[in-house]
Amino acid sequence: MPLALDKQEVSIENRASVSALHPSRIDDMVFVRYTAPPSDPNDRAEYDAWLERVNFLCDDLHWLLQQSHDKFWCQVVFDERLHKALDSFLLYCPRGHDISEPLPEIGMQGQLELCRLVFLTYLRMSTHKESKDHFITPEIFGEILYNNFLFDIPKILDICSLFGKANGPLLSKMVGNIFTQQPKYTDDLRDTMPTILQVFSNIAARCGILLETPGTTPQKLTNQEAMTLTAPDLQDVLLYLNDTSLTLHRFLEVYPAASSVFHKHGFCSVLANFYECVMPDLTTQLKQEDFPSSSTKKQLTCKLQMIRKILVSIFHAIVQHVCLTPVLENSSNSEIVTFCIEEFLHTMSAVLGERRFLAAYESMYSFRDNVDLLLQASNVIEASQFEYIQTAIDSAFATYGHRKSPRGDTNTGGRTSPDGAPDSTMGAGGGGAGVKSGAAPEDFQAESHDDCGAGCPRPSDVEFESLISSVKDLLPHLGEGFIELALQELGYDQEQVVSCILEDKLPPSLAGLSFDMPRQERSVHQGDGQVAEEEDLLASRKNVFDNDEFDLFRNRNVDMSKIHIGKKNQKVDLDDKSTIEVVRATYDAYGSVDQESVYDNKQMYNDEYDDTYDSNAVGADDADSADELNNTRFLPRVLIDLERKNAKNEGRTLRKSDEDDDEDEEEEKIKDAFVADPAKLREQAEQKRQSKAARERGGRGGGVGQQHTRDVKGAPKGQGQSSEVHHNRRVKQMHKGQRHRASAEKKMSKGMF
Repeated sequence: MPLALDKQEVSIENRASVSALHPSRIDDMVFVRYTAPPSDPNDRAEYDAWLERVNFLCDDLHWLLQQSHDKFWCQVVFDERLHKALDSFLLYCPRGHDISEPLPEIGMQGQLELCRLVFLTYLRMSTHKESKDHFITPEIFGEILYNNFLFDIPKILDICSLFGKANGPLLSKMVGNIFTQQPKYTDDLRDTMPTILQVFSNIAARCGILLETPGTTPQKLTNQEAMTLTAPDLQDVLLYLNDTSLTLHRFLEVYPAASSVFHKHGFCSVLANFYECVMPDLTTQLKQEDFPSSSTKKQLTCKLQMIRKILVSIFHAIVQHVCLTPVLENSSNSEIVTFCIEEFLHTMSAVLGERRFLAAYESMYSFRDNVDLLLQASNVIEASQFEYIQTAIDSAFATYGHRKSPRGDTNTGGRTSPDGAPDSTMGAGGGGAGVKSGAAPEDFQAESHDDCGAGCPRPSDVEFESLISSVKDLLPHLGEGFIELALQELGYDQEQVVSCILEDKLPPSLAGLSFDMPRQERSVHQGDGQVAEEEDLLASRKNVFDNDEFDLFRNRNVDMSKIHIGKKNQKVDLDDKSTIEVVRATYDAYGSVDQESVYDNKQMYNDEYDDTYDSNAVGADDADSADELNNTRFLPRVLIDLERKNAKNEGRTLRKSDEDDDEDEEEEKIKDAFVADPAKLREQAEQKRQSKAARERGGRGGGVGQQHTRDVKGAPKGQGQSSEVHHNRRVKQMHKGQRHRASAEKKMSKGMF
């Protein structure tokens, strides 16, 4: 039976047997420390030195990962230089959200390879069982990790920040195994929470704001001084806050069980208070500050938008794990459900005063959806318990809320007001920078760089200009720049802006601003061209007549002579035959119109009769050509076989009477006829009547134009029929309708149909 590594012993030359984990078994390796990539990749000396250091580290870590189980753990536990090399990488490796110059292709490949090897090293260090024969006792494994400082809370946070995006599931198992095998790390996390809360307090203090934390006393109701940060300080604060918030968010994603520790230390209340107090001032300061490069200001604006969403996502992750998920998993346990509902009510009630934060939370995660989820999971709660919270959230959203229009498929609907209807919420799930550190895009992309505060409901451009003009008319001494910032800060409420200025009750973010501040240009430079911040209305206009010869918005050289009102005053020349000459070739090709009557005007059109083709047999009197006379009609093989079969069955009697044959013949004539002359129709009817009367008398019949008629009726049934009657019937059956088909084919050949 295989033994655990901590129980194995090995023999060394000239020495007694020692434990498999012994300092004497390590190899003398020199692990170089990692340094940050050069700020200027074009500096060849600095870049080559950094690239050489990266290659050395890659070779050393590759050698370490190839070692056997016992040799690997001896090197990891007792080699201090390895620990310093790994710590330097976690400290100086650029995150995916950092603003830095891109590296050349070779440098980027070396950086990615080093990231992969470091991640695999930490992954192997967090695994106590590699196979059936190579493992460490779980209790001893936890002690090895904790006593030798292989992992600690800052290292775990840095690992989550670097690799949490691309390796989320694997990293989740890794961190979960560390906290499971060594519960002391949970105690360390509790001890670390005051430091994390102090980080947000320090950021707020850097901005001139005293943040309320669970250990501080309430603030006095006094006007605070406006934030005064220089451009470098503001950039430093935004980057630091971005790194801190994103690290915490990825840590909670990788290890959701840590949400309970954050919740017990009141982190949700601190986070909401920080958002309410600091984020509007940062927004105002960023708009006022001038940076040397417009691209830097644009990047910082994106960072600020991302920070807003990350902070709200952290709050939701804690509430989801502590209050919502346990209700779904233990819906049958009334005690757990009751406890989670009370915690949910307490958490949301504690942040009802942070109206901007509530508006931002409602714009991303619907509170009514959370309530519906709880109501469906358990029947021990009532919707009335959440009504006062929903009312407060709706009020905050109506003042500061702003939900973006739904993109893509809009069949799912979207809320534009806090009415409780389902909305297309924008998930703010995050990933991590992953192994591809320094090259991966961010989890949260700012949708708009012109929002304010918690996403105030910005009116249209025309309405916004009207608000500025109205305030300017009432208070002419104010500058348009100050009016713009005041409207954005006070929710675009014109009356509130005027009232605050007259009563000298401006918010702290506007207290230190100059009243005559001019308005900033609303355009940013990108590359060599100039791009407007807001999309031009004409550029978004879509019309079927875009880019045609009369499009005045895109074509400046329009031929004005072609534009007129009404009909052109042009004289019509009745002798002009150019129109007829254009269509002459068409009529000559088909020959279906009398050319002399059309071209030469020798025969006027007869208006009394407009149905020429109805009574006239077009082409019937034309001379037949030799081709038409020699042309034989093609019959399908099926019809030929049918005629042969009928010719062979001479002895069979036909069951149809002579009257039926005559009716069929009349029907075919009617089908072939178009609209005949009534006089001719009466004459044909009279001939048919006389012929029928003659046949009934047994004679051959007669009348005007009467022709010889074959006897197909014969004697009555049962008396037999003569051979002549059989012959007449057979001939009639074979040639029935032949004359009509011939006439029809002739008309078709003349272009009748």
